[in-house]
Amino acid sequence: MQTNNNFHILVVDDEKLNIELASIYLKEEGYKISFALNALGAIESVKKFEIDLILLDINMPQTDGFEVCEMLKDDNSTKDIPVIFLTAQTDITYISKAFEVGGADYISKPFNSIELKARVRTQLQNVSYLQEIKDKQTKLAQLSITDSLTKLHNALYFDSQIKIKQKSGKKFWFLYLKIDRFDKLNEVYGFYGANRILKIFSKILEETSFSNSLVARLYGASFGVQVKGYDKKVIKGLYEKIALHLLNDKDLGKLISFDMVAYSIKDKELQVPQIYKNVQKGIQKLKKSNENSFAFI
Repeated sequence: MQTNNNFHILVVDDEKLNIELASIYLKEEGYKISFALNALGAIESVKKFEIDLILLDINMPQTDGFEVCEMLKDDNSTKDIPVIFLTAQTDITYISKAFEVGGADYISKPFNSIELKARVRTQLQNVSYLQEIKDKQTKLAQLSITDSLTKLHNALYFDSQIKIKQKSGKKFWFLYLKIDRFDKLNEVYGFYGANRILKIFSKILEETSFSNSLVARLYGASFGVQVKGYDKKVIKGLYEKIALHLLNDKDLGKLISFDMVAYSIKDKELQVPQIYKNVQKGIQKLKKSNENSFAFI
């Protein structure tokens, strides 16, 4: 949760005395304070700074607080900033409108320090809780598309990106890589040793692939890389780069080898299961040939 000195509050009021008074009270709590005297200044400040909470006077000349709040709530970049209205009005209809336009709370003027601090504290606690929830949701979303062992993208995400690229109609390559005889490595080095091999190989793939590539662990000892529709020479060069990095790796250089097929996907209607069948057939042909470890299919 954020500490008070990390929170930035914007006070909007056409009366400087109200701004000064609110600032004195809130600075006692360690909050960072900015201020504006009118609607234009409020909108400019919100765009310029990362504001966590707005104290907004309702009765301002030209554009009142209700209109300012509506403008903020109509903008995706500012709609989540809580607004506490400052008002001398006590009429229920007037106060109801404050909530109707998106206000989170209101404080009657003249305000006292205890009430101001309490209401501000409540809203900022809500800001912190909501941010924690968003952070957790982001983390969960990332976990759902990430392979837990290698931290590469997983097959679910990889397949979804195949479909997206197919719909775009742009040519791209599916590079399918498989570590040779991984079952034997598992027997010799055990579960943890085999997992370490996968992690190191994954790192090599990340380091050697193009910056705009999508690298994923698909299943077992199989990996996939999606790259743009480069010339065949570029793709062959990428294979050679991966093979060279693997050969020079002090841990895996003499321990493992891999096969790779490069599949240029042009058919928008081709289903993902069929794509996998095609690349797996390509790998099987490589193994039968006993001559090469790379092929275009």
